[in-house]
Amino acid sequence: MELGALAWLILAPALGALALSAFPAAAKAAQRGTATAISLVPLAIALWLWTRFDTSATAFQFVERASWIPRFGSSWYLGIDGISLPLIALTVFVVPLVIVYSWDHFPEPHNPKAFLILILILETGMIGSFVAQDLLLFFVFFEFVLLPMYFMIGVYGGEQRKYASLKFFL
Repeated sequence: MELGALAWLILAPALGALALSAFPAAAKAAQRGTATAISLVPLAIALWLWTRFDTSATAFQFVERASWIPRFGSSWYLGIDGISLPLIALTVFVVPLVIVYSWDHFPEPHNPKAFLILILILETGMIGSFVAQDLLLFFVFFEFVLLPMYFMIGVYGGEQRKYASLKFFL
């Protein structure tokens, strides 16, 4: 299966989070720079998609489809329309800003590597939710967003973060 632009839009932050996990804990400057560079890849892909998006078309564009779980009739079915494109653009624009802002403002406990990995995983899930055209695939990506959010609230939240993270997850 050949990966298209939408698959790379989803995979880039996930692969970046995986690469970031290999960095030593002491290399904080390298972690920040790498996470920033990784977050710019989906931004570049989204800008490319935006320039080639036909606003007069009513069908999904940049469609990618492959069999995923044939027993359930589910497939890897991705596409964007006039609603999902601005949401993707907003996501890929905000994530690099969050990463750059966090350079000097990492919340307690001061663990930049974990925080940056969670942000990139969160980006993967958000983009996947916006481009998924299969209900089961959408459900997987939507649930995928819950995991990094649970840990971000539970670890980096305020006074009652454990209670808040449990309520969020439920």
